[in-house]
Amino acid sequence: MYSFLLAIVMLCSCGNKSADYKSFGPSSSLDATAPPPAPPADGRGEKMDEKTIVADESKEETGGSATIAPNEVVQKVKIAEKIKKTANLNITIDDYKKARIEIEKIVKAGNAYIGGENEQNSTYSISNNMVIRVLNKDFDSMINKLLAVASNVNSKNISAEDVTAEFVDIQSRLKSKKEIEKRYLDILTKASKVTDILEIEKKLGEIREEIEAKEGQLKFLSDQVNYSTINLNFHQEFEYTPTDKPGFFGRLGNAFGNGWSGFLSFLVGLAYAWPLWVILGAGAYVLVKLIKRKTKK
Repeated sequence: MYSFLLAIVMLCSCGNKSADYKSFGPSSSLDATAPPPAPPADGRGEKMDEKTIVADESKEETGGSATIAPNEVVQKVKIAEKIKKTANLNITIDDYKKARIEIEKIVKAGNAYIGGENEQNSTYSISNNMVIRVLNKDFDSMINKLLAVASNVNSKNISAEDVTAEFVDIQSRLKSKKEIEKRYLDILTKASKVTDILEIEKKLGEIREEIEAKEGQLKFLSDQVNYSTINLNFHQEFEYTPTDKPGFFGRLGNAFGNGWSGFLSFLVGLAYAWPLWVILGAGAYVLVKLIKRKTKK
């Protein structure tokens, strides 16, 4: 009985080994002796040609985004917010000269600078339109100090614009342009035909102009963010005291006085013309003598 059971167990064990051998035989994908699968080919290939660069440049210009594989991990870099602040202040001051000196002291002490000013002086007032550039972190404190100089605040307007998206977009486009420029430079080192070299150099010139334009935009935007702008108008009003107009008798007296002054001026003018009177007198004397002679004849 025990011998019969032992034989059955041995037969089952042999059957399982045969099944395992078939499932893991040479035709199985898990065969250790089989060569590993070839790695997936790069879509661009080992050689980067000019057509691929033009395609990448076209995608960058149109703002298209590349297809991301499902298992690809995308890391988002956090960028500090870029806020552009602007203030428009209109104030009245009691003494223009003192206020002008005080404002210059405030600007200098706050590590700011005056970007421009326009002073206007008239009979009834004196005013100044001043542009002040101040660090973003000192923007609020600078406004409070400037308003403290005023005797009256006529208007105050403050605006803040978030330009983070525009800043990131320019940075991204600038990076793409520089990468394209680098690829064209690599192609230029391998080019042998004169026509190819001239074409690549022409394209490099166009890309360099675009890079410089983007760098200029980025520099201007960075300056607007780092230094806030305060447009300050301060002015002093002068008191106007109108003169009293004379009445009828006062005007009549002025007329007599002005008439007498005019007559005296007339006499003085006649005195200035004495050579003319001498010439006219001499002419008249000669004319009278001639007439008398003719009458005697």
